[in-house]
Amino acid sequence: MRFTSVFLLALASTTAASWWSTDEPEYSKWSTKQLKQYLEDYNVAVPSGSMSEAELRERVKANWHGASAWTYEQYNSAQQAFADIRDTTFDTWDESRLREWLLEQGVVEPKGTREQLALMAKQRYRSYTDAASSYAAQATSAGYDASRSVASYAAQATDDVSRAVDDSKDYVYSNWDDSRMKTYLVENGYMKSNEQKRRDEMLGMMRNAYAKVMNPIWEAWSDSYIHEWLTTHRILPSTASIPSRQELSDKMALYYYDTKDSVYSTWTDNQLKTWLVEHGVIKSDAQASRDKMLKMVQDNYWSAQDTVWSAWTDSQLRDYLIEHGYMKSDEQKRREELVNLISSKYNDISTTTANYLTWPDARLRAYLREHGFDDTKIRGMDRNSLLQETRIRYIQGKSRSDALWEKVRGIVNGAVNGAEDGLARVVEAVQGNSAKARAEAEETAAKAKTQGSWATAKAKAKAEL
Repeated sequence: MRFTSVFLLALASTTAASWWSTDEPEYSKWSTKQLKQYLEDYNVAVPSGSMSEAELRERVKANWHGASAWTYEQYNSAQQAFADIRDTTFDTWDESRLREWLLEQGVVEPKGTREQLALMAKQRYRSYTDAASSYAAQATSAGYDASRSVASYAAQATDDVSRAVDDSKDYVYSNWDDSRMKTYLVENGYMKSNEQKRRDEMLGMMRNAYAKVMNPIWEAWSDSYIHEWLTTHRILPSTASIPSRQELSDKMALYYYDTKDSVYSTWTDNQLKTWLVEHGVIKSDAQASRDKMLKMVQDNYWSAQDTVWSAWTDSQLRDYLIEHGYMKSDEQKRREELVNLISSKYNDISTTTANYLTWPDARLRAYLREHGFDDTKIRGMDRNSLLQETRIRYIQGKSRSDALWEKVRGIVNGAVNGAEDGLARVVEAVQGNSAKARAEAEETAAKAKTQGSWATAKAKAKAEL
């Protein structure tokens, strides 16, 4: 998704706006279904078994994202308080200093042990950094083509951006003549031999008779549509010549994915049960349908240690633990011990529940290929290696997003010479084109003046998204 220049014009005025302002958290009035949906949408692990509405609400509260919890004005005014703060800062403060800081942040009567107060402070800090990332994501949307690897768009980089398949030209049977199509439909029981159908009707029937029974689905696609999918996802360059069917098939076998797929969606029943037994979800003699096992894996996959830490190498685990003072540099530990230790110390939910952890291998490969990873190296990588390389690029993208946000925030706050000037500099920051940015800003500002108020411009921007 790409935001229009109208949206950026509205963005330039947000220093005085309050987009998400609310006196109490939105989730305080949510039903059980809404609470569960929020946790699912943000990939927050929920323990298997039933949770009460109060427990669900507490889990939402603990994982409430900055975009919902902070208005822009709140974020802007809080920057000085957070200027010299880091996540590890709170580990060095005593109980009195933690309580004082939480009171300054508006926490009413902070209670608990020093460890509990430190956790509350870290959650407040993470909500602040989440807010920064959220506002940066909105600003960087306009520069998506120029900054494709921003972490906020890690999932969008591999979203299904292809156009819908056209029956008349995009399937292998699209160029069959009417007689051949009718013969196929009759032989497979979709038509009677004495029936008469128009070509468009037979093409529609072929979707069920041919396309839907192909596994994988792309085997029913024409060479041109496969080539289009590969070029759209930056796996092949956009060239006039289309490779052979075999070459196209080799690429699709390696990189094709459906955005609805997960790593476990193609597991056999035996693989699903094995995972559930090994992770203590069910007993070895338990009997369950495939659908029920899939649901149980889905509910428990995020909370499994081998899911989270498979994206970390042994050296990365060691480096983190040493850097944060959880182990000494000369201390030796097995991977299992490293994982157990970091699991008890690490609390960055946004990283440990990152979407890519459940992506199928093909989507991980496609993500890396889109980010310039060597195609020849991708072919020999196992899942852990794919996850580890994806995590590196996810972190790099997040750093670039934070840096870009700082630049955009300064522009918006300092746009004293008018909306046109502020907008031009924002667009320049995210698109890197000063002349084009100013032209777009002036044109958009003129349109906004003739069409009405800022409210009108914002309403139009919202409609265009």
